[in-house]
This record gives sequence, structure tokens and C-alpha cells, in this order.
Amino acid sequence: MAETKISMQALITTAQGPLLEPEPFQSTLIDNMTKTLLHSSRAPCLLRAPTGSGKTFMLARVLGDVSAATSTVWFWFVPFVTLVAQTLDALKSNASDLTPTTLAIGRNQQPDQGLVMIATTQAVAKSQWRVKGYDADGDDETRTIAEWVALARERGYAIGMVVDEAHIALDKATEFGKFAQWLNPDFLLMATATPKDQRILDFLDSAGKSDFESFSVSRDDVVDARLNKRYIEAVIYDLAQSVRSVADLKRTVLRQAWKRNLQLKQRLADAGIPLTPLLLVQVANGNKTVEEAEQDLIHLCKVPPGAIGKHSSDDPDPVLMAAISNDSSKEVLIFKQSAGTGFDAPRAFILASTKPVNDPDFAMQFVGRVMRVSLAMRNAYPDKAVAMPEDFDTAYVYLADAAAQKGFEKAVYVTSLVQSQLQGQTEKLQQRRTASGAIVLTNKHTSQFPLTYNAQNSLQSEFLISEKIPTLGVPATTGPQVEMFGVMDADNLDEWQVGPLITGTSALVIPKAQPQTQAELMKRLAQGDIRIYPRRSDLAALPVALPAERKPQFNNMSSLSRSIAAKLEIPTLLADNAIRVARNQLKDTERRTELTSGNFEDEKVLIVTDRNALAKEARAVLSKLPQVEEEDIREILTVLAARLLPVLRAKFEDFDSEKIPDEKILQRMARDAANWVAKQQADKLEEELYSEIALQAESFIADPLPDAMAFATAIPLSKSSRNIYGVFPPAKDEVPQLAQHIFADDRYLLKDKLWSFEGESFKIGQYDTSAALNKEEMSFARALDKSDFVSWWHRNPDRKSYSVKLVRGEHKNNFYPDFVVCLSHYPGDTPILRLVETKHDSKDAARKAKHVPAFYGRVLFLTKDQSRLKWVKEDGSLGSDVDLEDLVNLREWMRASRPEQKSLI
Repeated sequence: MAETKISMQALITTAQGPLLEPEPFQSTLIDNMTKTLLHSSRAPCLLRAPTGSGKTFMLARVLGDVSAATSTVWFWFVPFVTLVAQTLDALKSNASDLTPTTLAIGRNQQPDQGLVMIATTQAVAKSQWRVKGYDADGDDETRTIAEWVALARERGYAIGMVVDEAHIALDKATEFGKFAQWLNPDFLLMATATPKDQRILDFLDSAGKSDFESFSVSRDDVVDARLNKRYIEAVIYDLAQSVRSVADLKRTVLRQAWKRNLQLKQRLADAGIPLTPLLLVQVANGNKTVEEAEQDLIHLCKVPPGAIGKHSSDDPDPVLMAAISNDSSKEVLIFKQSAGTGFDAPRAFILASTKPVNDPDFAMQFVGRVMRVSLAMRNAYPDKAVAMPEDFDTAYVYLADAAAQKGFEKAVYVTSLVQSQLQGQTEKLQQRRTASGAIVLTNKHTSQFPLTYNAQNSLQSEFLISEKIPTLGVPATTGPQVEMFGVMDADNLDEWQVGPLITGTSALVIPKAQPQTQAELMKRLAQGDIRIYPRRSDLAALPVALPAERKPQFNNMSSLSRSIAAKLEIPTLLADNAIRVARNQLKDTERRTELTSGNFEDEKVLIVTDRNALAKEARAVLSKLPQVEEEDIREILTVLAARLLPVLRAKFEDFDSEKIPDEKILQRMARDAANWVAKQQADKLEEELYSEIALQAESFIADPLPDAMAFATAIPLSKSSRNIYGVFPPAKDEVPQLAQHIFADDRYLLKDKLWSFEGESFKIGQYDTSAALNKEEMSFARALDKSDFVSWWHRNPDRKSYSVKLVRGEHKNNFYPDFVVCLSHYPGDTPILRLVETKHDSKDAARKAKHVPAFYGRVLFLTKDQSRLKWVKEDGSLGSDVDLEDLVNLREWMRASRPEQKSLI
């Protein structure tokens, strides 16, 4: 008996070859589709079958059988340019009775039985060609499509049309449908991997078809036939927030995918299966993406350079891809996204995708590269009733972008919806209007065999025509002519109308004469219903201006930067994690999801660090530190790296000398570890820096206090015996009432302003929301007003040039205490100035209390605890009660922290 030979080209590029027997479901589908096409009605046929089920093989056999029965020439359309070459190669391997070529070449050849011309749908879906009857794009050496079709018809050939991957190819369904309607093929055959697709229905309608015959095979049947792997596992990385921004997931995916490939290689060898698994690496389009992936595989994954095959071109090269796929010395094939749909690789179990793929159609194309089962595996497990080991029956997809998993999940789910229907069934197009009024086409199974599959009109256009569109009628009139713009009062004059008076900032304000003397100012204020409250001159120790603080300007920030880096606490766990980051050994979650069942499991794996991203992020957070420049950032990182270097060296103490990194690499690792610490401890560094700044805060005299405060006359303020302006500031709810009592063009008189006159000046301050008092503050102010040891008190507003501001020891913002109080700390004591702050948040009080101003001494923080007022300790805990009826406890606290107050003048 002669030995049966199998085409090597078939084994390289396709799942099946011409001398391989079709699977039972394939034989049934081939026979039934052929019979349907050759029936007198010549029904359009749609084949629904999963990727890897042998669609091209089955279509080729159908074309061969139909061509043998009746002389036919064929157009074969695919969605991508990459699939033109793949289909051409597959037809050469699978159909010796067909003559495949490209459309560009074939239209210049003579029509011949079994000729198949392959092109993309976009090649003919052109409105410019359609308006010319597809008699365009021709010259003396090139036939137009119309000329070639006319020649084929004249010579008695039937014309068939195949639309492969129809769920993608019919992206421009309507325009391509018009081409199909013009071509009016004798045979129409479509193939798709999805159960339903609106584009296919729109195409059939625009092609003039009302019904079609559908044939389908489920993924389960394809799996049972050992043409597809049973399981599809998507692998993504669920990272902590701190790791996510500095993880190099592209390199992590390569390392993990190669690790899995080596495990499969060992298991296959242990099982005695002569197959070297091929790792597919899909990278983004670009000039250096393939080379970058190659270097990562060599240096990070330790893949031998000779084991790596590359497809660097943006355009697919099926011969090169086939050669690499068949070369068992190659264990990795790197290809660009643009070439990812133009080849088959039965040796492949694993796809490592470093490029996001969110579209389900593209996702299914890419995963199809690893779903097929190689001939070696089928021979190793010939009994299909015996399940293959799960590792061998799984397609693995490693994704650098976790969001891409949704595209793969949807693709697998849609494919799983296809149910086997090998005998075929009639589906009829039906029209339906959605809730929004849009017209869509649906398909419905019917047991009624149609007399014809051709439609008289497009269902969509027919539906629109059948709709009754209301017309705009002109009403008849019997009386006077209707006014053109509606009914108007005939007595109204055509004149300007005076609108309402506009007030506010948008109104046109005619300014009144500005005061020229202080007396005129007082008069103008009174006219505007504004009352002023002069600063008292009878109070002891009341200065014209109050001391305040500002941040120092350092001449040598580098020294300060080194100091805070040296003082920074680096916990052991943080240091260990920093070293792991530097050594690409930080662990986080790898999630493996089996897409057909949805089951998943998590495992902690090593994550590769993106050193550039880590350094960039560390510099970004350090650059936000106050007064820090590039040189200071270098100083901070240098000190941190020096502190971490001994910890790093200790990690290699038990290593053999040849495995210990050289000094240059150790220094680089220490720098990476320093970047991690700086990134994680940026807030601590900031606090340390502010603390250092606060320690060196400069005291200065703020701008002079206002000579008087201003408020509405209609809202009288309560008298105070100890406030420096003789009144209690307004309550918080009184400030918004100003707009009701003072006209818009008088409100400028309330603003903080220094009025300058000839030989004199007068400064007015505004009682605004920052100077107003809430309920607790008002109660405390009244308690101060009744205390004999208080000489005077002042409500300190926020962010005024005359306010008392303090440098915070833990924050970039300044701090404005609520009250300045001049008090005697004990009987006979000379009154000095102290500061009091009322807070709702004791934690914030503790943070602000870290800095003690040199002039004022420690600030007293008070907070309300339920109905009682308590003072806040330095650690943020609450001290004893403050009795507002008698502030003796407050005086004792002040006495215990009394500063040696010296004049700043």
C-alpha cells in the first residue's frame, strides 16, 4: 500500500490539507451547502462556524464541487489585506481543483472554470466605481471589473461570490451590498464566526436578498473534533495602586508567557510528544517594537537569540510566517499587530499581547492564532473520546492591558452562542422599528421554503416609502389676512421699549465723585449706609501692626535637602520592597480567567519594574516639594541611594561571587530603590521639609492694622469692652445680608482699602466672612471680653496683608490663628500677645501645633467635644474642659508656655 503523503505547506499554514479527510461535521456541511447552491433556487448560503473550525477548507471544497458541476468563476472577499495572502495560500493547499489568484491579477486573465479571484471588500466597495457601473479604473493594460464580468458571462460562466469573515468584512455593508446587487452572482456564499450580525443582514438587504439558508457548527463540535483547544485562558495583572504606575507590564507579560512556554515544552517532552511549542508575541506597529521585544526576550527572559523568529514588516509575509511556524528550532515568533491576522501557527499554545485589543472581532482573530490543535497533538491523542490534559488543551492569552480582556471575553461568548445546524435552515429578513424610530433588519427562522430569494426592493427603503409622511398644508382663510409673524395688537406703536433697570456687576455704573478728604470719606460712607468702627487708641500694648511669619529663602537648599533625606525614616518593610522593585522581584496579582466558563484563579507573581517610569514618577513627586530644584532632587535621591546600598548588598551575601552583580549594577539598583522610597514617602519628605522650613521661619511685621472696620449701618454690631475695634465682629449669617442693605454701587466702600488724601491716609478693613464669627467663636470671644487678665483681643482674619500668619511645619499653606489675645499670665505680669485657634478637627490642630512660632510661643488650640470646649494637646488628644464662665484654666495653660517676647522693631 502506497504511503499517503500530506502537503507540508498545508501543515505549515492551515489546519487541514487536500489529502486529509474532512471531519464528519465538515463533510455534512460541505455536502449540504453544495446541494443548496446547486438547487434551482440557488439560495444565498451563510456558514456560521468558530475560528479554527476549517471554514476556508470547507468553503474551498464547496467551490470545487460547485465548479465541477457547473462552470463557475469566483470572487472571494476578505476583510483584511493580510488575509488575501493567507487565503490564496490556503486555497492552493486545500483545493487542487481551483485556481486562486488575486483580483488585481485575475481580472487581466481569461475567465476559466474554478478561477478564484481574492480581494478585500474595500477594493470594490467604492461609490465612484458604482456610479460608473464598475467600468472604472481601467486602461489599455487593465480590465475593469465590468469588462471582466461581461466577458465571463459572454463565455457562459456562472459567477459566484464568497464573503469570508463576513462579520468583519461587511463593515461597509451597504456600499459592498450595492456592488453585490450589481454583480448579481449566481452563487452567494458567506462565512462568519458569530451567531448574528447586523452587518450581514444589511448587506443581504442592499444586495437585493430577502431570504437565505444558514448552516452552523458549534464550538463544542469543533473542540470534540480536536480542531480547537477546549479552553481559552486570559491572563491579566491586577496591581496595587502604588505598583500600577511603575510596573512594566509588557516585559512582565513576556517573562510570564515565556515561563509558561518552557513549562509546556517540558510537559510535552515528558509525554513523549514530538512538538516544540511556539510562543507568539504580538507587538504594536512601529519601527522598533519588534527589536525591543527581541532584546527583552534575550536579556530578561534569557531566550537564546537563535530561538527567536521575527516578522518585522508591517505587511504580512505568509511564506516567512509559515517557515518560522514550521521551524522547530524557533520557539518564539514576534510579529506586529498589522500582521496578526494573516497566518496560522498550530504549534502555538500561548499568545503574549503587548498591544491593547478591545474590539471583539479583532480579538477573535488574534486568539485564533493559538486555538488550533496541531497534527502532532491529534496524533498523540487519536481517541477523541479521551480528553487531552488541560495544559495541552488550553489556549493562553497573556495581556499587558487588562481592559483588553473584555474584548476577548465578548468574542468567546459570542462564538459560544453558535449552535450546530448542519442540515441548514431558511432565515427570512424582517423589518423592525426601534423605540427611537430607527429602522433595523432582523432575521427569523422559517419553515416555509421561499419561491425566490431575491427581494423586489430594499426592506429599509420600502419601509420608509410605506410610512405616511405628513405634509405641511396651507390653511384656507376667509377673513382678514393673517399677520406674517403672528397676531399682534394693532394699537401698539413701533417704538423702543424701556427695559427694567439692571443692577449688579453687569450694570452700567456711573461712579460718584471720589472723596478728597477724610471728612468727605466719612460723609460718603454715611450716605452709603456704611458704619465704621475705629481702632481704639486707649488700649495698652496695642501695636499699629502685628508680628507675623514667612518662609525663609534658603541660599543653600542642597544642604537642607540632604538633611531631610538623611532624617527620613525608612521602615524595614519599605526598604525590602524597594530592593525587590530594583531587582524586578516585587510581587503582585496575576489573574488567570478561563473565558468559556468564567472561572478564575489568582497567584502572586514577580512584576517587572519600568525603571524609566519609576524615575519619572519619583522626580515628579519630589519636584512638588517647596523651593526644591533639580539639584536638590539629585541630592535627596543620592542620600537615599547611599542609605539603601548596604541593605542591597546584604541581599547578595549568600550568592556565589559570579552571581553577584558588579558595582555599576548595584549602584543602579540602589538608585531604583531610592526612587521607590521617594515615591512612597513623598508626603513624609514634604512634612520633614516643611518642618525644617518652619524651624527657620522669619518673623516680620505685617502691614498696619486697619484704622477702622466697616459694616452695614442697618446691621448694628454688639459693643465689646476689650475688642480693639470696640465691637464684636458680625456673626457668620449676618455677612450675606449686606447685599440687602447696601446698594451695588456703594459696596466698593466696604472693601479693604487704604484711602490716600493730601497729607493724610485712612485704612478701612472689611468685616467679611473671614472676620465673622461662628457660634463657638462668638461664645469664646464673649468669654475673653469678660476676663480681667485680658487687656484686649482681636479677631484675626484669613489672608489679609495685615493678618497674623504663621508658617506651618507640615504643609505648604500658611496658618492664620483665629484670635490674637493680649493678656497677663499672672497678677502683675506685663501683658504680652498670644494666639488662640478654635478647631473642629483635633488632628488638624495636632499637625498645626508641630510648629511653635518664636514670637508668640505655643498656640492654644480649642475644640468642641459635644457641648463642652476642650483644649487640644500636642498629640491631638483632648485636654481638660475650658470653662467659658471663668477662663482661669486657659490662663494657666498660657502661663505654662509663656514665651520671652521681644520686640521685632
